[in-house]
Amino acid sequence: MNNHGHATNHGTVVAVRGSVVDIRFDAHLPPIYALLHAQDGTIAIEVLAQLDAQRVRGIALTPTQGLGRGMAVEDSGGPLNHQRRGATRRSVSGCSR
Repeated sequence: MNNHGHATNHGTVVAVRGSVVDIRFDAHLPPIYALLHAQDGTIAIEVLAQLDAQRVRGIALTPTQGLGRGMAVEDSGGPLNHQRRGATRRSVSGCSR
């Protein structure tokens, strides 16, 4: 189960061109900005476009070495989580608000 309580959506890699990955989903397409995982979670892919009724195009956020056509991809069920850990705000001297 994913974060939204639905059955996990699985897809298959149909093309890899550098960090651009096309993936086919038979059940339903993940939304734009959804986070996908390949190779047991070692490759993270963010959906950037829905190409047609069954294919999405994403950008790999990690190296795609070893990723090839026919490999399984899992929809995480949500967008990339941008958590700020230990981030500090810095003020810039001389800037006015």
